[in-house]
Amino acid sequence: MTASPVRRRLRSKTAPACVRKSEFKIKERTGDYIVVQALDAKELQLLLAHLKRKRPRPAKMKNEGAGDSDDERKARYADRDSCISWFNIEAECPFVHQRLKKLVREGNNHWPIIKVDGRGELLCTYEDTQYAVYGPGQHFNAWHQDAFAKGNDPEDARQMTVVLMLSERGAYTGGEFQAKVKMPIRKVTRSISLDAGDALLFPAKRLMHRVSKVKSGTRKTLVFWALDKKSSRYHTGGKPDIPG
Repeated sequence: MTASPVRRRLRSKTAPACVRKSEFKIKERTGDYIVVQALDAKELQLLLAHLKRKRPRPAKMKNEGAGDSDDERKARYADRDSCISWFNIEAECPFVHQRLKKLVREGNNHWPIIKVDGRGELLCTYEDTQYAVYGPGQHFNAWHQDAFAKGNDPEDARQMTVVLMLSERGAYTGGEFQAKVKMPIRKVTRSISLDAGDALLFPAKRLMHRVSKVKSGTRKTLVFWALDKKSSRYHTGGKPDIPG
């Protein structure tokens, strides 16, 4: 009697369903942050043309001096010198707003900190966008986080941060985005390199960071935050709902 031939199970080349293919070019990926190419040269020029209408003013906290804030950043926030302008990017630059929303989703694929509905849509809202300009001698030298899990301020609803670099590398010196990143033994300070059109993504409640002093030229960025009010006790009036 002839033995039945052994059937070999062929390995599928299809990626597992849980793996999402990024629509962005990933330039750097770590456990603390991601850098992607977000805008091409033409898109960047369209955005910069719109931003020429803005008149950034000296930066301060949006809710500085209001109510009984316990903001952990206040004691250090004076160690900042830059000019900013807040605006509704969805109304003024819809194509950039859509791109920023996709970047938030990209970050959430890496750190699932924003819940999704049955259709896979992110359950979050978006803060007005910050246009930040740093000239010679300006900085955000204070080490800070963008939000705190146990904080009691409106900004503590921030879950995901997107920093979009608008300036070419040769347009300024200094002005480095520095972050305290996890290493096997301790955290170390790392300077993150960004080209014009690059976006830096990170969880707002986790990454300690700052911007070093600009030595020459002008450094320009957009900063975009995705909010989940259920993650902040300011909005819930008690214990925040933090995804496990």
